[in-house]
Amino acid sequence: MLWWVLFLLVLVILSFLSQLGILFTMQIKSPYLFATIINIMILGCIVGVVVRILKRTRKKEKETLMLKVKELEEKLKAKEEENRS
Repeated sequence: MLWWVLFLLVLVILSFLSQLGILFTMQIKSPYLFATIINIMILGCIVGVVVRILKRTRKKEKETLMLKVKELEEKLKAKEEENRS
């Protein structure tokens, strides 16, 4: 996840410099194409980070629910043993 954020930071800096016209001062025929490519890469990184965050959140929710189910099963077993006695 850290690598995604660092790569995103580099792309944002490159995009900023590209929009200022500092990055592509060489005689490149279409600097807007490079700016567009950088913006698409930024969008891809943002989507990747968001998807990873959502997966981790869902995984934590599943783990929490599984622990809750185990606790309830243990309580049910204890109640059943009490009723048998």
